[in-house]
Amino acid sequence: MRKVSMENYLAEPARYELRAGSEEGAPPCPYGNQYQWVGFDLKTQEYVRFTKSVFKLLVNDQARR
Repeated sequence: MRKVSMENYLAEPARYELRAGSEEGAPPCPYGNQYQWVGFDLKTQEYVRFTKSVFKLLVNDQARR
């Protein structure tokens, strides 16, 4: 999976979203387990990995909702 840095995320934040790892089509982690959360690029329609800083920003945003 492609990795998305904070710089890339801040350039187009509406392009990315955080999805539950249990969603249909979500990839398994490299160890064969299920991710709790996984990134998704709406423009390319593919799952992505977020850097830790982006992930924390999005998880905190989810918690506020």
